[in-house]
This record gives sequence, structure tokens and C-alpha cells, in this order.
Amino acid sequence: MSKISIIILSASLMALGAFSIDTILPSISYLKKDFNFLPQNSHWIITSVFIGIAIGQLVFGPVSDSIGRKKTAIIGLIIFSIGCLLSIISKDYFLFLITRFLQGLGSGAAVVVSRAMARDFFEGRKLAQIMSLVTTIFILVPVFAPSIGQIIISISNWKIIFVFMLFLSIILKLFILFKYLETEKVMNDLRFNSTLRGFVEVFSSKTSRTYTIAAGLIFGILVSFLNIAQPLFQEFLMVGKSFALYFGLGALSVGIGAIINARIVTIINPQKIVLISLYLTAIWAIFFYSLIFFNLKTNIVNVMIFLIPVFLLFGLLFGNMNALALTPMGHIAGTASAVIGTTSIIIAIPIGSIIAHHYRGPIDMFVQLIIIISLINILLVRKVKY
Repeated sequence: MSKISIIILSASLMALGAFSIDTILPSISYLKKDFNFLPQNSHWIITSVFIGIAIGQLVFGPVSDSIGRKKTAIIGLIIFSIGCLLSIISKDYFLFLITRFLQGLGSGAAVVVSRAMARDFFEGRKLAQIMSLVTTIFILVPVFAPSIGQIIISISNWKIIFVFMLFLSIILKLFILFKYLETEKVMNDLRFNSTLRGFVEVFSSKTSRTYTIAAGLIFGILVSFLNIAQPLFQEFLMVGKSFALYFGLGALSVGIGAIINARIVTIINPQKIVLISLYLTAIWAIFFYSLIFFNLKTNIVNVMIFLIPVFLLFGLLFGNMNALALTPMGHIAGTASAVIGTTSIIIAIPIGSIIAHHYRGPIDMFVQLIIIISLINILLVRKVKY
């Protein structure tokens, strides 16, 4: 396969879960009305998908090392399609959350194949560059997905969102069936303890262990933002239907950061990029929180002035952290990708759920979270030599 084809396919597979999450965000108020659940339980619409992604990666990582990336991706896409179909006919909130879990489970297979496929073809700084390019394309999803969801609910209802996602999964299945060629690598036997061995190997490597934990903590910030985005923008900042625009601007900032990273990572050590980005994030968050402490008026302009630089720096972090965690694990790329991805989500979900449950105001708690996690990650990353 060509380099461009690999990048596009990796990004598309990785973006599947993001599409499932971000497209539905503008319709959460409609879901509350139809399913009649308490506001503090709305985060399960997102959390259930992440739980599915975590389990999906854990299950399908070793599977992809055994039966190959292509078959694993197809199985995951079939599960995702079933989840979309069942979402359309759901009449109960609990059953709806199960369908969201199925979408996450299928997305988990797609994500693990995406990372492992990139590792099959590339390594080292080249892998970091490819992961940054993949992240750039991937970030376009949250830029446009909420707008797509907003358009759909404006002309129809939220169920048509899942018809749209079902269509996308079918297109992706056809592309993989007819275009993707496996690398000629010897497949590992599928054994019950292969995942356990993967955990042992990942956490035995100081580099993989450190950057897996660091990525999980940063991902916790992202999950927290996803959980509070709708009330933050629509209930506290009163932006109405412009929610998709402001959400997209934040996502676009991550994409710009990833583009910058793809250019500089070939000449600057990715570990240095990570450490510098963490320092800048901590300094900016501390400065903004000090303004809040001295009674800065919280409005949409101030919030976006804070969020855009933070998300731009996240664009420098995500691709590098995942690439650094995966680099020592080339011999078990699929399993290691599953372990890294699952561990990141296991770390992130409690952070996001706690913030969502206790969220009562515009952005104070979120800024505090960024400060704490940035400082913790600085301490972690500084211990890894480069």
C-alpha cells in the first residue's frame, strides 16, 4: 500500500469512535427528552462508548496479531454496524447505552488495527510523523462531526445520525476488503494469556509504561471536556446552535498542533517536544486560573482564548506519546497497541466521569484539572532519558 493510503485508512479507522461520540453531542438535550434521564447521567452516552473502545482494544489487539489486521478490522466494523442499527430502534435508555457500548466495542477493534497497521509499516521518528499525520486527519472528525449532527437534527431527528454512521462503516468495510494489503509478517498464535504477556511487556518497559500513563492522563482531560462541552457552551455560555462552531474550533486547534508536530518531529526528539508542550500547558493554565481567581469575567471569548492554545499543545502531545509508548513494542504491535489504548482509557474514564458528575460552573474545575495533570506528567516524563 502507498504511504497516503495507509495514512487515510489508519485515520479513518481511528476516527470511527470519534464520529460515534462527536456527532451525537448536539442532540443530547433531545436524548434527555426522549429517554427521560437525569442530567448527571448524560455522560454515560459518551462513557459507554469509551468503555466499549477499551474492551474492544483489549480483545482485538491479540486477535489482530493472530488473524491479521484486515479480518480484525472487518469484524470490528460489523459489530459497530450492529450497534448503529440497534440504536435506531432503542426505546429504553439502558438499552440505548448497550448499543453505544457495541459501537465502542467495534471502534476498539478499528483503533487497535489503526495503530498496529501504522507500526507494521513504520518505526521510530517516521512512525511519530505518520501518527501525527493520522491525528491531523482524525481531528477533522470533531471539527465537522458536531455540525453534521446539528444539521441532521435540524431537518430530521437524532436516529438519522446512526443511519449516517452505519453508511460510513459500510463504505469503510468495502475499502478494507478491496484495497488493504497485509504486511507479510508471521502471525502469532492466539492464546488466552497473550494479553497478560502484553501488559507485562508494556509495563516492563519504562518508556512504554511512562508514556502510556501520561497519554491516559491527557486523554482524561479530553474525556472531561467531551462530558462538559454541551452544558459549558449551551447552558453556561449560551451559544445555542453555534455550539458545533466553538467545539470545532477547539478540535481544529488540535489538528493544527498535529500538523506542526509532523513537521518538527523529524528534526526534534519527540520526547523533548512532549516535555516542552507539557511545560507550556501548565504555565498557560496556571496563568489563566490566576485571572479567574482575580474575578476574570467568564465568557465565550475568554474561554476560547484559553482553550485554543491548550488544544494546540495537545496536538503536539497525542501523536508523540502514543508513538513513544509503542516504539519498543514492534514485535507485538497489535497486543501492545491494545494494552496502551485500553490502559489510557481506563485512566481517562474515571477522570472524565468525576468531572462530569461534579461539574457546576463554566470552566474553573476544568482549568484546575489541566494544571494538575500537566504537572504530574512533567514529573513522569522527566524521569525518562532521551
